[in-house]
Amino acid sequence: MNKKIIIGVDHGYGNMKTAHRVFQTGVEAMEEEPIVSTNFVKYKEKYYVIGESHLVYQGNKTESEDFRILTLAALAEEMKFRGLREANVILAVGLPLAWMKSQGADFRNYLMKEQELHFEFRRERYHVHLCSVDVFPQGFAAIVNVGAMQGMNMLADIGNGTMNVMQIVDNKPLEKSLVTDKFGVGICMKEIQKELSKERGEEIPEMLIEPLLRNGIQGRKDDTARKIARIAGKYAADIMKRLIDYGYKEGLVHLYVIGGGACLLKNYTDLIDKPEVTFISDICANAKGYEYLAEKKPRR
Repeated sequence: MNKKIIIGVDHGYGNMKTAHRVFQTGVEAMEEEPIVSTNFVKYKEKYYVIGESHLVYQGNKTESEDFRILTLAALAEEMKFRGLREANVILAVGLPLAWMKSQGADFRNYLMKEQELHFEFRRERYHVHLCSVDVFPQGFAAIVNVGAMQGMNMLADIGNGTMNVMQIVDNKPLEKSLVTDKFGVGICMKEIQKELSKERGEEIPEMLIEPLLRNGIQGRKDDTARKIARIAGKYAADIMKRLIDYGYKEGLVHLYVIGGGACLLKNYTDLIDKPEVTFISDICANAKGYEYLAEKKPRR
């Protein structure tokens, strides 16, 4: 407990990510210990089942206690990977590019609401002294280690709730180019669920659709696969239209794509064949970037 450690956490609406762990963003409060699930947080005599659903897009992550509970689970996941049960933690997190100024301080205060955290995860006890919280630009953090970015570049971080876009010219991010568009992959998922549920007369869980978005239909020719491919293709085409509106020019601008939406662009557009497009496939890239930026940050 004498040494401070930095833990980066990427608070997505689809998945929570640390540098070494990923789990689905879902939390359900219960008054009693779950009967079946062992994947739960026990905090202040309440139980929270983690990862059985996705959170509904909220816009502001401080509107409920959900992301605080999910942060506890993320800390436990990363600490277990590092062989720790207690630690002094500098928490490194991020927000969509265009929301940094308006929500950064509130998000920091929200996560710092309590500094002494005693909780259980999967029936194992953890103690975290939260030393501080650093908030960095989501998306930008994922490319800090990419290397020199000469000429015109565009970053597209496409998550479950939002798509964040930023232009970078000769290694310098352009402040005026920051865009946060509420056009995340969740929109595509809901459209697919609506279409399939209308046909079958029953709700189709996300977990049955996600593999076809993540990996493509892989040669399947059945009616369900064709419908998913049609809707996903239209969503991917709409993303490209928006990127063009935000300044992307094929052959002139190098495009970096990260987030869950990168899988859709890989599988349902021809971007994968273009040399001036780079897909960052590491889903933990933002969390790793937050840790890198926190390490470089000057401290008293």
